[in-house]
Amino acid sequence: MPIIVCGINHKTAPVALREQVTFSSEKIALYLNDLQTQENINEAVLLSTCNRSELYCVADDVEEVVDWFCRQHRLSHTDILPFLYCYRDQAAIEHIMNVACGLDSMVLGESEILRQMKDAFAESCAASAVGTLFNRLFQEVFSVSKQVRTTTAIGACPVSVSSAAVSFIKERYPAELNQATILLMGAGVAAELAMRYLQPHSPKRVLVANRSMEKATELADRYQSDAICMTNLTDALADADIVISATGSPTPIITQSVLTTRHKPLFIVDIAVPRDVEPSVTEFDSVHLYCIDDLKAIIHQNLQGREHAADKAREMIAKKSHDFMMWLNSLEKVAVTIRAYRRQVEELCCIELDKAKKQLHRGDDPAAVLASFSHALSNKLLHTPTVQLRQAGHEGRFELLQLAQELFAISELEPELT
Repeated sequence: MPIIVCGINHKTAPVALREQVTFSSEKIALYLNDLQTQENINEAVLLSTCNRSELYCVADDVEEVVDWFCRQHRLSHTDILPFLYCYRDQAAIEHIMNVACGLDSMVLGESEILRQMKDAFAESCAASAVGTLFNRLFQEVFSVSKQVRTTTAIGACPVSVSSAAVSFIKERYPAELNQATILLMGAGVAAELAMRYLQPHSPKRVLVANRSMEKATELADRYQSDAICMTNLTDALADADIVISATGSPTPIITQSVLTTRHKPLFIVDIAVPRDVEPSVTEFDSVHLYCIDDLKAIIHQNLQGREHAADKAREMIAKKSHDFMMWLNSLEKVAVTIRAYRRQVEELCCIELDKAKKQLHRGDDPAAVLASFSHALSNKLLHTPTVQLRQAGHEGRFELLQLAQELFAISELEPELT
């Protein structure tokens, strides 16, 4: 059964579409349960981040996979299909490995995607959506990722979306950051990275806003900043000069209504997907809004010199994905061979069993019938292997004899006659 990848990412779709085509973390288990009810979709893993939403599955029908993917969102097929990609078998495996290694990320070589993929795999395991094939595949994916990061320079001097956001602000903001009050929205990994990259610039003040006051306080305390509750967002926005937003909210948090009392310039970098900031806030002349896609140019500047490492990593991935497909194909051949052999043996058994039943029906001695049945079945089962082994011996193909000993678990051979 083919391995399929279906999805959209930052290369194929703008942020306005990506924020609508997401799989909410709170509903992942429901999505996975629904996938398991699909007749032609077996194992499945869902990966949904700010830059991609992808379904990895084992499925017979690509069209059914695409149809399922499109049905989960409040958009028509025609809205999604132009931005959708599908990969199959080795191309699918290569894509999954490239994603895990950060080679398909907006920020080449970023490591956060590996954690996100491991979390997605764990969710699927918990939902019983992973079987033998995907368990083997994803262990290989994680192993390749580790090998790429330890044997190439792809992860050297790591760049992230958060660091790119800070660099973007440093480059575009018209004043010095040490004179600015910065509002950091969110307290997750992206927000903490942003805080870390802000520190060398010594901003005048940093406010941390989050739905969970406990998490906001925890992050703020680590960096000698101030935590605020989201209920005080309007006041915080009135004080802020710069906003970096990186929450997991499914709907915009900063809207026109919370900025109506503000008149001084406000510089906003929204790196969340779905976006935290309503695009219409740019109707205020004093508001300058940028989203994650606006960071691409500055990210590209920070990637100089990594192309060679990326090429080396892709070579490793191409070999690993090829090796995995070879293993998978051999597994299928083994299964086909076993099925054919079992069918052949069952046919022989049926023939001899029919003979035995007829003999019993006409009143033959049961003991004699069983002995005859056993003798005839043994002869038929051993006839072809015996002929082939004798022929191999005549031809000097002794390796076949050795394989036969292993295949039939013949541990002791009769001693040669002298």
